[in-house]
Amino acid sequence: APGAGTHRTPYGGRNFEYYSEDGFLSGKICAAEVRGAQSKGMYVYLKHLVLNDQEDRRYGIATFCQEQVLRELYMTPFEICVKEADAHGMMAAFDSIGGIWCGANEDLLEDVLRGEWGFEGMVITDQASVSAMFYQDIISGLAAGTDLWLNTNKSFWALDSYAEEDGTVTDWTTN
Repeated sequence: APGAGTHRTPYGGRNFEYYSEDGFLSGKICAAEVRGAQSKGMYVYLKHLVLNDQEDRRYGIATFCQEQVLRELYMTPFEICVKEADAHGMMAAFDSIGGIWCGANEDLLEDVLRGEWGFEGMVITDQASVSAMFYQDIISGLAAGTDLWLNTNKSFWALDSYAEEDGTVTDWTTN
């Protein structure tokens, strides 16, 4: 928490935890909450970056949006919290922007979040410990800028199951 998403529809599954349909207003309120929580030593993970508005069958959904609309409406609360409150954490949304899952979207995480906005914190996945999360590939996510995997099931996303290009397998459990 806190939920920095924007109300995109009255049927949005997370509207109860998002502030408003207005990105600027949401950003200002959320930034105040982030400043207050962080001033007491708490870590916050703003969620859900970005375009998360469906609760039912939200695993792997591809959301389409023009870049101008994305930036002006839906990314605004997150940007305000990074620039005005120095937010230390973000949670990548389940959905994909176009065909690229938010947690593996280098344009979103590296170019915009860390590059343009100056974010220096950690990005965590949304819950990634059920079998329906097949599209949340750990290697793609790590390469694109996701830092932590919200995973409570050690049988999912084990790094030791990934081999290097030359065929060697790195034992990640001892490193």
